[in-house]
Amino acid sequence: MRDDSFIEFVTKHRWRILLVAIAVIALILLFTIGFWKTLLVVGIVALCYFIGRMLDNEGKDGFAAFFKALFGQKDE
Repeated sequence: MRDDSFIEFVTKHRWRILLVAIAVIALILLFTIGFWKTLLVVGIVALCYFIGRMLDNEGKDGFAAFFKALFGQKDE
């Protein structure tokens, strides 16, 4: 019975719990390594997330096509 109430609480407040956890991690990083290093960590994590998402959704071919479109020659 007690486990069900905990799961219900977490399910009902999942976004609050997640965002508070992210805020605590961000504050710990800010106070321990500083603003710019924290910003670098966040940027690298975001970049890796988007690359992983692209690979999950479109596979290696979609990943290659993205970079070919980004850095390939432009037809004029």
